[in-house]
Amino acid sequence: NVQPCQGATETYAINGVAIETYTWTVPSGWSITGGQNTNIITVTAGTSNGDITVIPSNTCGNGTVRTLAVTTITVPSQPSTISGNVQPCQGTAGLTYSVTNVSGVTYTWSVPTGWSITGGQGSNSITVTAGTSNGDITVTPSNTCGNGTARTLAVTTITVPAQPSTISGNVQPCQGTADLTYSVTNVSGVAYTWTVPSGWS
Repeated sequence: NVQPCQGATETYAINGVAIETYTWTVPSGWSITGGQNTNIITVTAGTSNGDITVIPSNTCGNGTVRTLAVTTITVPSQPSTISGNVQPCQGTAGLTYSVTNVSGVTYTWSVPTGWSITGGQGSNSITVTAGTSNGDITVTPSNTCGNGTARTLAVTTITVPAQPSTISGNVQPCQGTADLTYSVTNVSGVAYTWTVPSGWS
């Protein structure tokens, strides 16, 4: 394995000849746990990259060294912040949530109860249909070494506004009176579109 997980137990081998002895070296921080002087060794991978080398020898001396470059990997880092609409309308389809893609990483997503993932599971970007409940969108990164730290995004669904309160204002104004005021109780995040009788402005 040229990309072992840090701390993993691995086996490295060559085709051996019975009359030869094989002397192995591994990168700094790695350890040979068995098989030194044979054609097959077991090792515990460390955190550093480098070369595994093996030198064949017999009573005549040493032969030519053979090397294998190895690069250790570990569980993925926590993904970037999740981008996407944090206040979608209930039932909205085609919403996109994503993190920065990292090569070799699989992304497992979960969404609040009642929501559905319609595409992209396993990748760094998903499309979803919003349900009616609030909650967290969560993405967990993984690779051959295991799962990394999850990233979450809190989402709150919204729906069409409730009917406004009773309109307050003069119900019998004098014709031509200016600056009459009519109002309803304000609700944050709601826009109010007004109409008035023909001839009013």
